[in-house]
Amino acid sequence: MHIAVIGGGITGLSAAWELQQRGIKFTLLEASNHWGGKVISSKLELNKDAHFLVEGGPDTLITRKPEAWDLANELGMLDQVVNPGSETSGTYVLDNASLYPIPVSPTKFISSPLLTVRGKLRMLAEPFQPARRDDEDESLADFVRRRLGHEALDKFIGPVLGGIYNTNPETQSIMVSSPIMREMEKDGGGLFAGALKRAFRAGKQKGPKKPRFVSFKNGLQALTDELARQLKGDMRLNARVEKISHHGNGYQIFMADGSSVQADGVILATLANQTSAMIKEIAAEASRQLGEIRHQNIGTLSLVYREADIPREPVISGLMIPRREKRMIDAVTFTSRKMPERSTAGYAVLRVFIGGGAPEMVEFDDERLIEAVKKELAELLGITAAPQTWTAFRWQSGFPQAHVGHLKRVDEIEKLLPKGLALAGSSYRGIAVPDCIHQGREAAARLAMKGNM
Repeated sequence: MHIAVIGGGITGLSAAWELQQRGIKFTLLEASNHWGGKVISSKLELNKDAHFLVEGGPDTLITRKPEAWDLANELGMLDQVVNPGSETSGTYVLDNASLYPIPVSPTKFISSPLLTVRGKLRMLAEPFQPARRDDEDESLADFVRRRLGHEALDKFIGPVLGGIYNTNPETQSIMVSSPIMREMEKDGGGLFAGALKRAFRAGKQKGPKKPRFVSFKNGLQALTDELARQLKGDMRLNARVEKISHHGNGYQIFMADGSSVQADGVILATLANQTSAMIKEIAAEASRQLGEIRHQNIGTLSLVYREADIPREPVISGLMIPRREKRMIDAVTFTSRKMPERSTAGYAVLRVFIGGGAPEMVEFDDERLIEAVKKELAELLGITAAPQTWTAFRWQSGFPQAHVGHLKRVDEIEKLLPKGLALAGSSYRGIAVPDCIHQGREAAARLAMKGNM
């Protein structure tokens, strides 16, 4: 049995790893010149004494979803794991052009000017709201309004969730983005009760407790680099797939350079908008529906400043920017405060997220892009100095949008696929790294089982 895996991001690498564990021959095809997709860790240098480690895409892994932790363990990498600390401490939200700390403790919640008294009382009434216990989808916005009220959505939960998923909470599927919130409601009757039940269960678990979020000493790319290093199959970079055709009982995969690969099955670990074009000849209706899944522009910039050039107040670790504020950037994180060991003392490293509120920024050239970002940082955070150095990462139409009903749509598309084809990746059942690992390995397991029958 021979399986072709198209796409060498974390999903495709994980699928290949699962095939290798099962003793199945595979060919892994990646269109770009590097493995890992959006998992990119880069080193910036100002001089021989000033070094900085920055991430292009995701910078931490959530351990509540165990797939990344388990994979790191299989690869023998747990000794490289680091704890980046809190993801919420020092996070602010922009509201009517002013900065407000997100109230993450009871004391800060009570004193916060971000919400009115009425809004706070509505949030405190969450345990008394009727619970929804079915499995039907709804938008993130509808869920938050239903459980916590409109102010909670508008003032901080919406901006945070919208920033994380680079999307509009009014259309984003909660069953894709935050199914844990619906699970907590179903399990405990509400968010507060569900959180308490989970905390109680976690407290009773034996053994050492994992941190909530982890990274690796040399960045998240250490995970994809090690995966690629330990894979022993036919691994091909710069192998852009143009189309897939039937070939006997299997498939023939045609590349842009004129070469081709024959396989018994194919795992499509690519974005839906890329997969659509590849399978048009063999699955026209599935191709059409895949092409209807929207993908947003997304990008990040990492900028290095002298610490003295950063205003002393407020001391923030992150800023979430709602789309209603009509800004050109979506969020800012101070990575040198979040993970100071990745920066040289005396410098500050900021990461700016783009592509949600102003998708066109991802298509700007470097000069126009940095000027737009400098203007935003000056107006929002009072940073008027030019960065000492910076780098940008851009993905046009590279971030999937999972609208309400997305999972049912994916189910229907999969029913339209010919035997021996499998979908996996961020366009389908979750965008986080652990979700992609899970999908890649599950797709490999499914094809392996069919091959052994």
